[in-house]
Amino acid sequence: MRTITATELRMKLGEILDAASAGEKILVERDHKPLVYVLSVEAGQATMETDRKEKIERQLAALDRLVEFGKEMREKYPEPDDGLTYVEWRRQEYERRDEKISRAAAGLPPLGDDIEPRP
Repeated sequence: MRTITATELRMKLGEILDAASAGEKILVERDHKPLVYVLSVEAGQATMETDRKEKIERQLAALDRLVEFGKEMREKYPEPDDGLTYVEWRRQEYERRDEKISRAAAGLPPLGDDIEPRP
């Protein structure tokens, strides 16, 4: 791989394009800092295809980890066997809360909590 300056790129653009299209990778620097690679279309497409495949593999691995996490959470925190769906349980909790607020506003003593909290 050859390294050139941005000024050299401007001065020898045709030569550099010919070298890149022949398969040479060329790094262009400005102020001694990497700026851009010049490479052939084939090399660029191969790089993009590799990056795409790696990205898909990372995404699939992340989904697999999420599935495993879901299994662990279901095992650690199983659904209660009270016959209620989460929505039904939540509705009961809202009704119980509203009843407590109404009783407190009316000056009545609070009701006892006879249902255990649900996660």
